Amino acid sequence: MSRLTLGVLVLGEHPVDRFTAVVRAVDEAGFDVLWLADEKFYRDPFVGLTHAAQHSRRLRLGTCVTEPYTRHPALLAMAIGTLDEVSAGRAMLGLGAGGSGFPAMGVRRARPAVAVAEAVTLVRRLLRDEHVDFQGRTVTFRDAHLHFRPRPDIPIYVAARARGMLATAGAVADGVIVAPYASLPGLRFALAQIRRGAERAGRSMTTLEVAARVDVCIADDAETARAAVKPAIALPMWISYPNLDYLRPLDLPPPPAPLLEILSRRQYDLIPEAARHVPEAYVAHLAVAGTVAQVREQLRQIVAAGVTQLLVRPVAAPGQDLLAALRLLAEQVIPAVTVEAAEHRP
Repeated sequence: MSRLTLGVLVLGEHPVDRFTAVVRAVDEAGFDVLWLADEKFYRDPFVGLTHAAQHSRRLRLGTCVTEPYTRHPALLAMAIGTLDEVSAGRAMLGLGAGGSGFPAMGVRRARPAVAVAEAVTLVRRLLRDEHVDFQGRTVTFRDAHLHFRPRPDIPIYVAARARGMLATAGAVADGVIVAPYASLPGLRFALAQIRRGAERAGRSMTTLEVAARVDVCIADDAETARAAVKPAIALPMWISYPNLDYLRPLDLPPPPAPLLEILSRRQYDLIPEAARHVPEAYVAHLAVAGTVAQVREQLRQIVAAGVTQLLVRPVAAPGQDLLAALRLLAEQVIPAVTVEAAEHRP
């Protein structure tokens, strides 16, 4: 019987003593993977994951996600190989198209599916200790190699929500991180695109891990929880703007004009303001929010869609902190979800 993998995502927003407590709590709660965001301009994810390696016993450690525009893929290979060495073989590279911080740095996200696929190719070759000369459409690497021998099969995950990126992930990745879909219509759409890419590449879906990355808030009343997750819904909209095609499979009303106007300003600090204009109908499809019972039920549905990893980002409700939100998930929600998943998995 295959077991559901459990992951937790955190941002690099915590000072080191607080982050240490979070790492230990995730480890002791029985989660399998700690994912750390490369959200600009918080604390560096590779430094944070190195610290996590020193303060955890068994957690696998991954970026969720870094990108090949501000971090050259050769530097990503170097960094993940070093993290894997420090953590005694627990590293995982989560890679995506990125977006946060790009306007401030003047970075243009060109040909994202091509850039990610080429980055995966180059990273894999460097991890295999190859001397590489690579000229892609977006990535260049001239006649060089890593000066140490990393583990050659460090898993590479690709995060995706758009149709083309989902298919690319199915074609090239060891695992796919699907975000921010949190309902059956979105997950079924995503799985179909991943399968399409895998089949075109001659791969089987059984070789892929598929992680549903969802923002989760638990509160005593559902309205409070729904309000708390709206910034998490606005963030990927801000990153993807003006291309919001990932919303189409959800049959939602179009984003209201005030929300689009704020997104068009391309200012990261305006995301909380944008969140106030996120329609209520979006919440159930793009986040998990409600009482303990409501969150349990929605997470059960997500797992039943056919994902192999449940990757949660705990969102604190008013009056909570991250540790309290994590404790609620670990003690009152995850056990019920995993027991039901175990009963229904082949």
